Amino acid sequence: MQSAEERRRLMDRLGTESISPLGAILKCVAGILVLVGIAAGPWTFLSAGGPTAAKEGHPAPQPDAALAESKRIFDGRRMAHEAERGGSAADADNATRQRLASE
Repeated sequence: MQSAEERRRLMDRLGTESISPLGAILKCVAGILVLVGIAAGPWTFLSAGGPTAAKEGHPAPQPDAALAESKRIFDGRRMAHEAERGGSAADADNATRQRLASE
């Protein structure tokens, strides 16, 4: 905790400095530039090295097998659900197609 004398001494020393609007704006701009430099620094160093192993590697495998397996499981569950309900979506689709074709 500050004593009254120390507080008065600090207020006298700091109270005589005037703050100019241009100085405050320049300090804010400098701070923002420092933050941008810190944030962009790693990206500039990584991209400046030319092709890297990550860029030259094989393309990521397509998830065809995983999608096929997921679709197979989904279709199996859908057919089991429709069997419980007593109808199938294929029957409904066929009936809709026939009705639209006859119109």
